[in-house]
Amino acid sequence: MERIGLILLVIWIIGVYIKAPEILGLSKDNPKVKTARSIQLLFLLVIIGKELSPLLGLDELFSNEINDKMTIGINAIVIMYFGNLLPKIQIYKNMQLKNPWAIGDEKVWRKATKIFAYLSFLIAISMFVLSFYFDCAIVVPTCQFIWFAIPLLYLLIYYNKKFKGIKTR
Repeated sequence: MERIGLILLVIWIIGVYIKAPEILGLSKDNPKVKTARSIQLLFLLVIIGKELSPLLGLDELFSNEINDKMTIGINAIVIMYFGNLLPKIQIYKNMQLKNPWAIGDEKVWRKATKIFAYLSFLIAISMFVLSFYFDCAIVVPTCQFIWFAIPLLYLLIYYNKKFKGIKTR
């Protein structure tokens, strides 16, 4: 059943990659389409790499400790890459009908993505360094939680202030 889900996910990512200009409402030559496609490729490579590594026997080349450090290093590189791409992504205007509260303000979007980008480099470096001193099973989830929680907290605080300023009838 897990393989079927993986196959469906890969097919979906490839479909989104192909139809990216239509989904984003931009021309094929727009650089923002290239950015969105590179994020799709990143997720596709991570998914396929995670699935193929045990099949190729890469786990048996080194000890478990070295494999954990290499996994954290790759995870840190992916986090930095995603953090570098995120500020280049625009607010998708055609999604506003589905989630008007999530993407309604471009100023908030820019600030949150900038916080997320700076934070991704800080988290990735600290995750890699902390993995040498603490257990990897604790370091990675903690850093990933912080990576998502801080921009989300910023958005929640901003919208809480914004909605408190609106008077209800």
